[in-house]
Amino acid sequence: MRRIAIVPLLFVVPAAAWASGSLRRTDTFVTIANPDINLNNLVGVVVVRGWTEARVRAAYTMASPHIEIDATPIPDSGQVQRIELATHLLDPALQGARARVDYTIDAPFGSSLEIRNPQGVVRIEKLNGDAWVASVGGNIFVSDSSGRVVARSIGGQIQIIRASGYVEVSSVTGDLRFVSPTTSRIRARTSSGNIVYQGNLVPAADYVMETYSGDIDFMCPPASSFELKARSVEGKVFHELKLNRKNHHHSVFYYGNALYGTHNDGAATLELTSFRGNIYLRPQPQQP
Repeated sequence: MRRIAIVPLLFVVPAAAWASGSLRRTDTFVTIANPDINLNNLVGVVVVRGWTEARVRAAYTMASPHIEIDATPIPDSGQVQRIELATHLLDPALQGARARVDYTIDAPFGSSLEIRNPQGVVRIEKLNGDAWVASVGGNIFVSDSSGRVVARSIGGQIQIIRASGYVEVSSVTGDLRFVSPTTSRIRARTSSGNIVYQGNLVPAADYVMETYSGDIDFMCPPASSFELKARSVEGKVFHELKLNRKNHHHSVFYYGNALYGTHNDGAATLELTSFRGNIYLRPQPQQP
């Protein structure tokens, strides 16, 4: 009789626990200094933060008991070189918030990332390795990164803050925003979103930004130095910066909806293009 009484109780307790909240789990992997992390999620927030330790700590919060996390270290013994994380739905009927998993990952500064999170936000902070991020409707935020950053979203906003490595971002309807970059190369493209740039330009840098129907708002310090090519087919080009005509009088030419010129010494190359939107060039607001 005791066995009969105990067995049902073992099933009642987990059910009560699930009714009270989400399931949480944490895995820790001892790794090399620059491991590769591959993450495939469906819905939820993914946060990856760099730290000084030679290990990866991954915490997961699952919205349903019918979700499991596949965590595969490679190799499976010794220092891990690659970690593959994937959300696995045990019930294919789970959708939306019921399929949500939030990831919080602390990883060595040298880690490289490959993240797919179709319906969720991705945040990456303080990493030196390369990062490749893809989403459908989620926003992507990358800050203090020195490796190569490639970010793509269909409808989400992409924001890059204080990046010093190569940056390539694209979205269909989302806005693209760059704050205080120190990188020497930026490629940015969106169809209907706006592009905002706020910061200085690195000498010998090459920045190309394109949008079809959105606006481009480019703000930089008055001391910035760049060669400018700005054009819009149906929009207008507005500028509050002084173009240096002294040594480049042949290259400074304004016609219709295009503006070509040199600002200060022309140390960097800046190309801004919009088909229907307007382009604004103005001094960066001074910090209080």
